[in-house]
Amino acid sequence: MKKLIIGACLLSASVAGFAGEGEVKDRSGAYGMINWTNADFDVARNLGDQDTFGTNIGWMFNKNWAIEGHYAYFDDLDKTGSRDEPLTGRFDLESYGVDFLYNDTDWLGSTTTSPFLKFGLGRYNVDAGGGASPYLIPSQLEENEYIKLGVGIQHFASKHAFVRAGVDFLDGDTDFGDDKLLYVGFGYFFGSTEYDSPAVVKEPVKAPKDSDGDGVIDANDRCPGTPAGARVDSYGCPLDSDGDGVYDYQDACPNTPAGAKVDEKGCRVKLEEKVVIDMRLNFDTNKAAIKPGMVAEISKVAEFMRQYPDVNAEIQGHTDSVGAASYNKSLSQRRADSVVNYLVSNFGIAASRLSGIGYGEANPIADNSTAEGRAMNRRAEAHLETVVEK
Repeated sequence: MKKLIIGACLLSASVAGFAGEGEVKDRSGAYGMINWTNADFDVARNLGDQDTFGTNIGWMFNKNWAIEGHYAYFDDLDKTGSRDEPLTGRFDLESYGVDFLYNDTDWLGSTTTSPFLKFGLGRYNVDAGGGASPYLIPSQLEENEYIKLGVGIQHFASKHAFVRAGVDFLDGDTDFGDDKLLYVGFGYFFGSTEYDSPAVVKEPVKAPKDSDGDGVIDANDRCPGTPAGARVDSYGCPLDSDGDGVYDYQDACPNTPAGAKVDEKGCRVKLEEKVVIDMRLNFDTNKAAIKPGMVAEISKVAEFMRQYPDVNAEIQGHTDSVGAASYNKSLSQRRADSVVNYLVSNFGIAASRLSGIGYGEANPIADNSTAEGRAMNRRAEAHLETVVEK
């Protein structure tokens, strides 16, 4: 009886132990079960209560219906005697049969825990051993058939393991056949289980937020707070179509030439005075070729002319005083032309904005009587001023 109580406690503890893969839609297949049974025999049998071990093997047709065979063996039954017979001898009793079960999976609203009803047919076989006298086997222990009605509850603690507890009422074909069996069983289901897909609760989809209304959601907006109506790129930043550093919505002078210097409104800044850029291009004696070391100096002129598209440049060539003045005049012109051609070919400055003039030895900036002074005079300069429109 203690085993029965312990088993019932395990059953109650396992009821909340299985979280399935969704609601069970159906089951089918074989299973086996062992159980502990307490037999409360009909008082007319003159037998005491007995605990024993039993087995069940069955088949589930679906989640509701099953068929199973059962077997139990009661060892050393105590015959309590009667007024005419002493308490002597040993009696063993085996019980076997077949049962039909109906699991009501709707009543409790659970396909893992369900009450069941049982109907079955079985038979007792009596074994009198241990030297018992034949007269001690009265008619109430003779072999006889019985029908069974039972109720109980069954719980699947996992996909395969289940527990069962119930009571069976046996009605035999003699006047002494009203027995009651209390039991707890532990089983394993070998078949397959079909699940309903669990309902997926979808949260309402919230529209992505675009706080500044520029068409780019906040999560992707690198420039939040763009003014209403401003055109933006895919990152939510205002466009600067002419690349002058002033956004289109702030640009009062769109389509400014690339590189042009502009004010805060995006309009070109005009040069108000003449600018002279000494490129420090010191040519070799009697040479007009551009040397690699001169390129950085020439680029200063190119960058300035990009910043001020309205400015034209006069490239002036100069020489030292060595040689004839007429030759020096021609040499200085070649030097000026070399710089002009380099600006056009390598920096993309329009030829219409450039002019080259050779001044020969007329405008020295250093003493021609020294080697250092003559080197400084072999030079080219850029004189830049804004073109005045007429």
